[in-house]
Amino acid sequence: MSLRPLSDPGALRRGAPFVAVALVAVLLELVTVADSANRLVLVAAAVSMLVVPLAAVGVPWARLPTWCEAILPLGFFLVVALTRQARGGATTGYTPLVMLPVIWLAMYGSRRQLMVAVAGMTATLVLPMLLVGPPLYPGSAWTMTIVSVAVGVFAGPSIHMLVEQSRQHTADVAALGAITRSLTPGSDPRSELCAAAQLVTGARFAVIFEPDADGDLTATAGTSGLDLEQMRINARIETSATAEAWRTGARIYVGDAAHDPRTSARLNQLTGSASVLFEPVVRDGCRTAVLVIGFSAARARLPEHALYMVALVAAEIASALDRNDLITRMAAQARTDPLTGAANRRSWDEELDRELAHAGRTGEPLTVALIDMDRFKTYNDSYGHTAGDELLRDLVTALRDELRTGDIVARWGGEEFAIAMPACDLEHGRDIAARLLRVAPGAQTMSIGLTQAGIDDTPRSLIGRADRALYEAKGAGRNQVAALPCPSEVPTPSRQQDLPADDSATGPDTVLADDIPSLG
Repeated sequence: MSLRPLSDPGALRRGAPFVAVALVAVLLELVTVADSANRLVLVAAAVSMLVVPLAAVGVPWARLPTWCEAILPLGFFLVVALTRQARGGATTGYTPLVMLPVIWLAMYGSRRQLMVAVAGMTATLVLPMLLVGPPLYPGSAWTMTIVSVAVGVFAGPSIHMLVEQSRQHTADVAALGAITRSLTPGSDPRSELCAAAQLVTGARFAVIFEPDADGDLTATAGTSGLDLEQMRINARIETSATAEAWRTGARIYVGDAAHDPRTSARLNQLTGSASVLFEPVVRDGCRTAVLVIGFSAARARLPEHALYMVALVAAEIASALDRNDLITRMAAQARTDPLTGAANRRSWDEELDRELAHAGRTGEPLTVALIDMDRFKTYNDSYGHTAGDELLRDLVTALRDELRTGDIVARWGGEEFAIAMPACDLEHGRDIAARLLRVAPGAQTMSIGLTQAGIDDTPRSLIGRADRALYEAKGAGRNQVAALPCPSEVPTPSRQQDLPADDSATGPDTVLADDIPSLG
């Protein structure tokens, strides 16, 4: 939004230097003039100049159209013309005052208002030379008149251009600073950076396209109001400047998106863009994404400062994507066992807490198993630690192949692994554990302790019961499954008296590997 010099805060501060220069010129003349008529004209000029700060404060400029704020500086030309006429015409020292409205509108007005001011300055200086003439405006004054007009014609637009550039750079830096401050560690920065691109270019929208596993370019983030799910580009069958920018790594600007064959008609319809900029996002020579910025109006070209800021945003996107990927990898590594890729103890503790809470709320069963590779130390001593590491990795792979997607496999420690099976009761868990016995890698065996969570179980009590079941399986000869029911499933004493002496309800149920039906 452009500055409104009279209605925005700071109007007096902006206008004070201009009013001061004009008043000094008039007051100096008042000291030297003796003629009462001329003195009256100078007093009227001084009063008119004092009207400027009073009008700046008293008039409700914010309620008026923007162009109204140019009335005061343009009206000053009339004050200068009358004062020059009263004080001797072209020879008076008031001629330089015609530059004040030009400078004011060059700093605070629009380009059109500045052109009007230059025209007003030219009329103030030239018309008296043509209409009044000598002796007040002799022919010898043409040189000074032409020089004064030339200074205004060239100085006004130059000042205006420098001021606009300064304001644009200030706005760009402020926008980038605000976006950078909004990026918090661990958050996805893509949407904020799209907003930054939109802000510094005044665009209709901004979208980031990244390649997916299939090689298609998909919209991963964008400014508000866009349907990102429909923004998917198959570069193999669809013509798109987005895909071209991705393949070539070169910036592409389309000034008329409706008639340029490189743009996707489907995406043009989705976004309503008239002109589009496609900026590759490159990091260390590698393309990572494409930033697409669309504009509501067709433009033959974009200003250099806009292209410069888009390049800065694209570079920040590349860095942010790298940071985000690094944070994601570090977070995954913090929850993953580096040798086997299974969840580590920290991740297991969090997941087990969550699954226990879920089972308590929903009443769904939860079965937990502890697995121990039989005689793993002997295997290590015989084949070496590298072979032992490979065996553990193969075990995790085999376990995951047999389990469901939602089941959790974690390395409990050494050659021991823990498994959580949500929505799985103990009976079903026995069947799964029996299958797991048969997939032990490297012609090795393993023992499994199994239990189901009870209503009063804590993670510690649940794991403790699974550990006791594992101890029973190993004590019974290894290569088998031992299951302990949760305490709520233990039969009452009257029922225990009816059980055979060797079938205690508190002891584990065991499944031997030899008892498992063939899977083939």
